[in-house]
Amino acid sequence: MKQWITMLLVTFLLTTASFASNGIAIVKQVRGDVTVKHDGEVSRINQGDELNEGDTLITGKDSHVGVIFHDGSILSLKENSFLKVKNFVFQPIEQKFNFKLSLKKGTALFESGKIGTLAPENFSLEVPAGTIGIRGTKFLVEVK
Repeated sequence: MKQWITMLLVTFLLTTASFASNGIAIVKQVRGDVTVKHDGEVSRINQGDELNEGDTLITGKDSHVGVIFHDGSILSLKENSFLKVKNFVFQPIEQKFNFKLSLKKGTALFESGKIGTLAPENFSLEVPAGTIGIRGTKFLVEVK
């Protein structure tokens, strides 16, 4: 019972956080030259900035970015990476979940959050040679 209440509270807090802004994730760590492409404009990204659906993260040489999505998923991109957040829907009350990423180049370390637990079939990571679905919680992928 205690675990169920804790899970409900965490889900509520994460859902409330997602309603507090239009963003789907928050940038927790930035090192080096990291930019985001949003609505055709490219700008430097900083710790504390929010990401939106459709944003593309681009890391330069010797650069790194760490992001936490509103469902608790954690994404870390290494240098020379190019990743687009194609879709992100996290509405646990309505049971609507969708999470699609596209890694064109680089290295990504990913740990799934609530979407990976509640609806793993609704997560995918597209890479040039195919698509990765999750059945566990963590993975590392590199695209050259």
